[in-house]
Amino acid sequence: MRPVSSNSPFRLRRLQDQSPLHPNFAGSDISIAAIAPDRCDSAVTQWCDDHLVMRNPMVSARNQLFLFLCGSYGTPTHQKRITSLAANMGYHAINLSYPNSWTVGGLCRDATDTNCHGKLRLDILDGGNRSGLIDIGRKNSIEARLYALLNLLSSSRTDQGWEQFCCGSHCIDWSKVVVAGHSQGGGQAAIIGKTYQVLRVVMLAAPVDFVRTINQHADWISAEGVTPTERYFGFVHSDDEGFDRILECWKLMRLDDSAIAVVDQSDSAFKQSRRLVTRIKNVRRGKYHACVAQDNLTPIGTQGQPVFEPVWHYLLNAHA
Repeated sequence: MRPVSSNSPFRLRRLQDQSPLHPNFAGSDISIAAIAPDRCDSAVTQWCDDHLVMRNPMVSARNQLFLFLCGSYGTPTHQKRITSLAANMGYHAINLSYPNSWTVGGLCRDATDTNCHGKLRLDILDGGNRSGLIDIGRKNSIEARLYALLNLLSSSRTDQGWEQFCCGSHCIDWSKVVVAGHSQGGGQAAIIGKTYQVLRVVMLAAPVDFVRTINQHADWISAEGVTPTERYFGFVHSDDEGFDRILECWKLMRLDDSAIAVVDQSDSAFKQSRRLVTRIKNVRRGKYHACVAQDNLTPIGTQGQPVFEPVWHYLLNAHA
């Protein structure tokens, strides 16, 4: 992405934080744009952390969009590594800022309705009010934010092909999208796949939607969806506190047609599997739930690259 003027909706930043990108991982030609949601649509007044947009013009474009959704209370800048990997694989890559200032499980904690989690997630997706628990509005929804961002990119970067991911007024061409997410974002990715046919769904430490009052998983987990089940992939740490429920969710989503693969042995150990597990020890601060996605907590190898880079690459590239 070329330099822009100071009054541009793009804010190009070094994004320096506790987890700078290793040059071999980021790629010397990759560029990062931080874009304020209210610059895409002035009606957006909440959840205003910058969207993160990455593209590497030096690699062949897949003409596919990688959409990443972070977990509860997270911000896009915390997952630069996996987003930049997608860009270096030829994806147009977006890490979207969206309404996530809660946990879905927390809002549905006292519910006896097995549809609570699903209704809530659909509200976050399209701005509806099925659940009665949140008031997002259409403009703040994932769909509207993504369309507004794509619209801005299409008009401002006419040579980069962002317009191919829109299919009309306020319409996203989900058939060209790989949607991924961590924790709450992984659940959102999954329900997007249930709602629209996407290229692939990648769930990192997710989902774990469980109705505690009646000891039952949320109905949407096992419901039939539009995206074929063979396009769903999951990755989690065995010491994640939600590990057992995540595995059960994957089973209910019919990911159990292949064996669970432990990724720590070799790259070939997880080929052909859609359920990937790590048992790696010495995770920083014992944050096993976050280590599969978050920059400052994911294990780093001796060469400065993420240990899970081959796993992420497989998740975004495996045959489905």
